[in-house]
Amino acid sequence: MALLEVRGLEAGYGGIVAVKGIDLDVGENEIVTLIGANGAGKTTTLKAISGLVRARAGSITFAQQSIEKHQPHDIVRLGISHVPEGRGIFARLTVYENLQLGSYVQGPRAAVEDLPKVFDLFPRLKERATQLAGTLSGGEQQMVAIGRALMSAPSALLLDEPFLGLAPMHDLPGSVDELT
Repeated sequence: MALLEVRGLEAGYGGIVAVKGIDLDVGENEIVTLIGANGAGKTTTLKAISGLVRARAGSITFAQQSIEKHQPHDIVRLGISHVPEGRGIFARLTVYENLQLGSYVQGPRAAVEDLPKVFDLFPRLKERATQLAGTLSGGEQQMVAIGRALMSAPSALLLDEPFLGLAPMHDLPGSVDELT
């Protein structure tokens, strides 16, 4: 049985139907990617799963519970975190404050227990914990967005365009710099 099941999903914006007839299954400990052209409905599908866009038809089941009519904050409580395209960090808050916001559904325990896990995964964030998030590089801001989502201790993590706007490193073996 899948952790996340989507059947016959239809969703859109106003009078525009962006996705129709979407079916997908995601099992525990499974990585699934949605691949398609710009405008194919990948973002709308993720937003429908996380409750940011209402499903017009179909069903979304997570951990054997119907969630298509749930509010986004309730979906986070159930165990789905969504890192939106464009990061959506709070630029005027510090890195630490952004991460704390991610733990609101878990309560104060998460800030104590889960924060070190996020800092182990992203050591740069620990170095920059008191820095305003809006002053970070694009890659560092993406780390904040993913770290904030992980602070809710999700069973499912939805990443929308996780590499959008990131600059490639030029000091890696085989980089363009070595070829010139």
